[in-house]
Amino acid sequence: MNDASKDPDSSNPLPLARNTSASVTVDGLELIVADHNGELYAYENLCPHVGESLDPIGGSISSEDGSLLRCQRHAAEFLSHTGECVGGPCLGESLRPVPIIVVDQTIYLD
Repeated sequence: MNDASKDPDSSNPLPLARNTSASVTVDGLELIVADHNGELYAYENLCPHVGESLDPIGGSISSEDGSLLRCQRHAAEFLSHTGECVGGPCLGESLRPVPIIVVDQTIYLD
C-alpha cells in the first residue's frame, strides 16, 4: 500500500466537501472519489461510453445533492453510490468501483 501523497503525480482531495467529487491518482490509477452524504466512493476515472476520463474540464462532477456523477464529455449520469449509469449514452453500464481506505486523510488502494 503506497501513500498517495508520496506519489509525485497524485493530489489528495481530502477532506472532500460533502456531496462533491474530485479526481485523484493513487498508485498510478486515475480515480474519481465522490462523497455522497458523508460516505466516500471511488471509481476508475473512465466513462464506459468512450473509455476516456469523466472530468476533462476538471472540478467536481457531482450533482448538487451528491447522488449523481455527470460525465463532462457526453452528460452520462451515474449513481454516485453504485456507479450505475442511469442516463445518457451508456445507460445500464457502470463505472468500475475501486476499493479504497482512508488513513489520516490520505487515500490508499485497498
